[in-house]
This record gives sequence, C-alpha cells and structure tokens, in this order.
Amino acid sequence: MSGRYRQHDYAPGQALRCHWQYVQGPRAAPALVLPDACVDLLWDGARLSIAGPDRRAQYAHLAPGSRLQGLRFAPTAAARWLGVPLHALADQRVELRDLGVRHLARLADRMADREPGDAMAWLADRILGEGHRGDAMQAVHAQLSRAHPASIAQLAGELGITERTLLRRCDEAFGYGPKLLARILRLQRFLQARHHRATLLEAALDAGYYDAAQLAGDTRQLTGLTPTQLVARVAD
Repeated sequence: MSGRYRQHDYAPGQALRCHWQYVQGPRAAPALVLPDACVDLLWDGARLSIAGPDRRAQYAHLAPGSRLQGLRFAPTAAARWLGVPLHALADQRVELRDLGVRHLARLADRMADREPGDAMAWLADRILGEGHRGDAMQAVHAQLSRAHPASIAQLAGELGITERTLLRRCDEAFGYGPKLLARILRLQRFLQARHHRATLLEAALDAGYYDAAQLAGDTRQLTGLTPTQLVARVAD
C-alpha cells in the first residue's frame, strides 16, 4: 500500500461532506485520484489550495512521508463558498491566494499562522458555521446519482428551464454538464457496488450500466484503465 487514508464524515445536509487525511508511504508512488464530482480544499501544512472538479482521473505525486489534509464540499456548496463558477477550476489545483478573491486570500494567510495540527479543523468549523442552504442544482445531483436517472430533458422540464440553461447552471455548480456528471456518478456507483457483487458485470448493472461494453468505455475515457485495472488500483 502506497499511503494511509483516514476520513471523518460530517452529518448530511451541511456544507462539508468530510475531513480526510492522507499520509504518503515510504515510496513516492503516484496516488490515483478519480473523478468523483467533488471539490476539495487541500492543506499541506503551508499552502491552502482548491482541487477543482476533475473530468478524468489524475495522479498526485507526493514526497515519501508527506501529509495532506482535505475538506470535501457537499454538492453545489463549493461554488457558493468560493464565489467562483466551478468550470473555471475544472481539472486544476489552485492556491486560494491566486483566485483573486480578497477574503479567501486573507483566510489562507490566517491558516498559515495557525498550528499545523489544528488549522484544518479550525477552517472546517468556520465553513460549517456559515450554514448551507439547498438549491435546485442539489436536486439535479440527487437525480443523477440514481442508477436510472431522469433524462436531461426531463430534468430541465422539472426545473422549468431550458436544457441550455441547465447545462450552464451545471457548469457553474459542478464544473461540467449534466451528461458528464451522470457518467462520473455512475462510475462511482460501480466502485461502491463491486464490494457486494460477485462479478464486475453484476456491479456494473447495479450501477446503471447497460452492459460490460458501456462500463469498459466509461472507465477507459474517465480513467485510462480497464474495469479490471481500475478495481485493482482502487483496492491496492
């Protein structure tokens, strides 16, 4: 195993999903980061960065023994908290100071002044204390999280907007459109389903794939791996 990962989940309905910590092992093996429709704040003890929504898998290169902490936002919460449309941050890792938002730059400065061990807990308390209100895009995320979600046309109709407007609002809230969001969420469902299904095909059908070929196409396009390779990497 290349590193150790721990996660503390927050109660549902809040602006943050979880606080996680990762410690790189003794070798500098790149860590696979899968697209998951999430946005994280990253703290390495000196810099506070934002990990934008990934459209495909990336590899994080960490020095042996290095430590990284993260706060993962709930759906739609990151765009509201940052005040930045997420499509501008897709596939990027950006220091908060570089976003050009004055209060975020000040927050990054205050993080650097705190003890490394409690800085991220302090930031989490600040974010959770600001509260979190639901919106229509959360409902879109919930719909597309289902194994057999509504079509894009149906989603737009339920919201009383055009498909073009739905695309724009998803770009702002999630970093990409509803079709890619649905594919990423389906891949994540597959990775969860593999734990309680005997075969990868059974897990794929549970997740909402039509067949093995559709699963293979998605994993190749989103991760560059075959389903078997992906499962092996995640289990490593």
